[in-house]
Amino acid sequence: MTRQEDKKVYDYNKELVRGKLLGGFKSAGRESTVADLAGLTGLPLSQIEAELPAVADEFGARLRVTEKGEVLYSFPNGMRSRYKGFGPSLKRALRAAKNAAITAAKAIFKAWIVVMLVGYFVLFLALALFAMVASVAMQQGGGGRDSRDNRRGGGGLGGLWLTSSLFNSLIRIWFYSELFKGPETRYRQASDRRERRPLYKAVFSHVFGDGDPNENWTEIEKKAVVAFLQTHKGIITIPEFMAITGLDPADAELAINKYLLEFEGSPEVSESGVLYFNFPKLLARLGTTPDLMGSSVALKRLNKFSSNTAKADNVFRLINVFNIVFGGYFLYNAAAVGTAFYISTPKGLALRGGFQFLYSATGYLFQMLGAANPAPGILWGLGVVPLAFSALFFAIPVLRALKQKVEDEKIKFENLRRVVYKTIIGSRDLFKPESLSPPVEEAKPSDSRAVEKIAKRLAAWSEAEPSSDGYAYSDIIRTQNEAEALRKSIDIGTFAPGRTVFDTDS
Repeated sequence: MTRQEDKKVYDYNKELVRGKLLGGFKSAGRESTVADLAGLTGLPLSQIEAELPAVADEFGARLRVTEKGEVLYSFPNGMRSRYKGFGPSLKRALRAAKNAAITAAKAIFKAWIVVMLVGYFVLFLALALFAMVASVAMQQGGGGRDSRDNRRGGGGLGGLWLTSSLFNSLIRIWFYSELFKGPETRYRQASDRRERRPLYKAVFSHVFGDGDPNENWTEIEKKAVVAFLQTHKGIITIPEFMAITGLDPADAELAINKYLLEFEGSPEVSESGVLYFNFPKLLARLGTTPDLMGSSVALKRLNKFSSNTAKADNVFRLINVFNIVFGGYFLYNAAAVGTAFYISTPKGLALRGGFQFLYSATGYLFQMLGAANPAPGILWGLGVVPLAFSALFFAIPVLRALKQKVEDEKIKFENLRRVVYKTIIGSRDLFKPESLSPPVEEAKPSDSRAVEKIAKRLAAWSEAEPSSDGYAYSDIIRTQNEAEALRKSIDIGTFAPGRTVFDTDS
């Protein structure tokens, strides 16, 4: 009979138990102790203690300690599920749709961007080359022919100068960059040729960047918390948790619930009324965790504009400027010249000379290819479209850089919180904000009063007393002293797995 009763206690419907706990909290005014919940629900304590972390995490419970040392589960923001219901489901659906749309748009734009950037660059070069050849041919042909034989004529000197100057500049730029490469650079480029990224990936990196550098931060943070617990005898306080995660005190109080759920921890209260969190199951391990892993603080990385070299990014910008110049040229001439590709001369119709020669030669080429009226095609295909693309090619990286700057400021402030919290916990003395200098660039926000703001917010949460000499975080110091005393009382050897007494391979 006892075994059947035990089975009923430990073999239960989790959703049913969580529903009863939720009803118990609501009937008790959204604040309860474990004993209150047992009386309100009639559930066994083992079931309450097993499912309470899940309810606390889902509905955002705050843990408070009464003057008699009882842990009180409180829901000051109401009991709205963070994971279930119409609101969270709609948010997840919208987030998934947004991510899918962004992914699809990026894939389409990525394919289009290389075609446009490189395609128009090659097309404009080809048109310039055609104009130069046509100009040379006209000079050798004596300036033009009768319109009945051919509609080419004089006026190509300006076009020859324009196109030849263009090619001369391009060749000089390339020759200069190649000529002044050192032997080490040439050798490195030759040896790394196989490791070079494809052109389209380099262009994508320039326009869209390389993603979030802290994409796997959740995993890094969990490893850091577990390492701390395993090197600190399974005990952690809220200030210590804040120093690892960099969270604001209110956010840290909510986030600790997920760790209690995932790693089977429990909130405890010391004899002097200090709240701490105990994770004994993380101590039963064969190996050891280096103390450095448990004492160091991981910082988030800042965003990089791209993984390209500065020279590569500048090349892409120059190519885009080249497209802008030619797109603007064709757009201007399409509006100013229109269909008047030719001028009348004593020898017949001839291509326009000077600045308009390339436009005139392009119209003549398209007519040779069968276009009856190439002016609208030139207006849109060689003017409006490349200019619109070039504007996007410049605008997206600029907007992304501005967004990254805002994100980096948030990352720096969060990293600085870790540094400030770690310093306060370690010093156990008055904290003077002006005495702290952020050690690395990743923790240096542009706000010169950032350290003061963090210290002031922590003082408001912990009811610290500010003075002219700094902040006295008495409650935090008392919490840390109590945690150290508890750790000294724990024999870590009692958590060792022990010798093997049964082996399935035997």
